[in-house]
Amino acid sequence: MSLTADLDACTQVAVEFATKLIRRQFAGAHLLLGVQAREEWPPSALREAYQELVDWAGPEPDRIEVSASRRDWPDREDDDLGWVYVLLHGGETEGVAVTVARERDRTAIRDIEWGRIQ
Repeated sequence: MSLTADLDACTQVAVEFATKLIRRQFAGAHLLLGVQAREEWPPSALREAYQELVDWAGPEPDRIEVSASRRDWPDREDDDLGWVYVLLHGGETEGVAVTVARERDRTAIRDIEWGRIQ
């Protein structure tokens, strides 16, 4: 895969994940996670983390925007394809960043960072 294709695939997964969050489809968001991340983030934990974010930010987000993506970053692991930061727009703007990796035969979210990135 090319660098551009890798980032496009990462962006697609990140947008799908964020969309499922704002639609409160936590089981669907959970399916986008890699094996280890699924253990750490069952649907109930995704719901709780998202709700905490929304409670702080104000009214529920109703749209998303990809703010940044990276191919290289300091904590990058060998199977990582990209890092994507998605803004969640509602009363206030919050964000979620995901690290997307190649896992077996699919692209999956390896790590989630909740909240605004400075």
